[in-house]
Amino acid sequence: MSSRSGPARIRLCLTTTLLALAVVVAAAPAHAAATWTRMASPNRGTVASALQDVVMVPGTTTAWAVGYSYDSNLAAYRTMTQRATSTNGPWTIVPSVNASATGYSQLNRVDATSTSNVWAIGYDTQAGSLVERYNGSSWARMTAPAGISLRGLDVVSPTEVWVAGYAGSAATVAQWRNGTWTTRYTQASTGRHLTVFEAIAADAAGHVWAVGWDRDYNAPGRPVSSLVVHFDGSSWRRETTPNPADRNTLMDVVTPAGGEVLAVGVAQEVSGGGITPRSLMLRRQGGTWSSLAVPQGEAGSQDQLLSAATVSADSMWAVGYYNSPSSGLYEPLLVHWTRNAGTGSLSTSQPSPALTVSALASGVGASPTGNLWAVGYTSPPSAGNATLILKGTGG
Repeated sequence: MSSRSGPARIRLCLTTTLLALAVVVAAAPAHAAATWTRMASPNRGTVASALQDVVMVPGTTTAWAVGYSYDSNLAAYRTMTQRATSTNGPWTIVPSVNASATGYSQLNRVDATSTSNVWAIGYDTQAGSLVERYNGSSWARMTAPAGISLRGLDVVSPTEVWVAGYAGSAATVAQWRNGTWTTRYTQASTGRHLTVFEAIAADAAGHVWAVGWDRDYNAPGRPVSSLVVHFDGSSWRRETTPNPADRNTLMDVVTPAGGEVLAVGVAQEVSGGGITPRSLMLRRQGGTWSSLAVPQGEAGSQDQLLSAATVSADSMWAVGYYNSPSSGLYEPLLVHWTRNAGTGSLSTSQPSPALTVSALASGVGASPTGNLWAVGYTSPPSAGNATLILKGTGG
């Protein structure tokens, strides 16, 4: 989406090995530092609840977050949506729908143009791709584009929605217009064994950007390349993008202004049977993509970015997580990009709120006034995941 965009998100396990990235070093930002605070966030049940994405509804103080919670009666995860109508909360659970009566259902992306036009996408193990819409009073299931596993979402208007994902082994884009889904683009996997779009964003000029990755299983090391496809209003074209590491994955994309585009994700350096991850951020200026340096959460940490949101043409936030050498925990990674003399600057917002438990931030939303929300989940060592909501101000 153009203001936040969307990871349908794959549920991440904080006990698994992090992905790795290689990037360049940046100066301190010109904007005032944001302050992040942990907010109370509801959970459904006691086994596991998680939030995957968040959006601030344009022109309002309302925000929506989506994810899933574990239903002990069904022994399955079920969709969960939460809403705050004030920049200070509180957050409350709003009833959502599931695609099947007993299957594993979850929501991974959310976007909105108004309080009566909120969309979410996800999947259900029995029914496949899941699309929901909130009309101002309740959530309802919508038809999903046939044959596409949905990963990215951008809501343009009440009559236009873009989604991205993959169909079979080919990255695919579809558009919903006036009630009908139409496949608009398929990235052929010729010469590659798998292509996937993870996010999509349409800008005010009608340009569309889909980002993700592709992989070649025959080449040594099975390299993964960053994938960016651009629709200029008349045709689709893959653009040349940097690949600073062995495996490069883009998870989200935003369009701040004037044709400029920022994409975030993770790059893995593979060496000696191990994987070293670092956050990946690519920037497009004047038709050319370059790799930016993302500061580490701590010296010696490994990290990745999962979501991005624009505050303005000069300010963007990206979130994810890093492993902290000092605490021994996984901690939210909060990265701020600001425009600086046309080049841009990056800094990490540290310290993030002291959580005393492993956690990640998987989604971020922003308003033009600098109000920020980041969502994710915590992972206590002897309990199920619990929702995490962070409030940021001054961004």
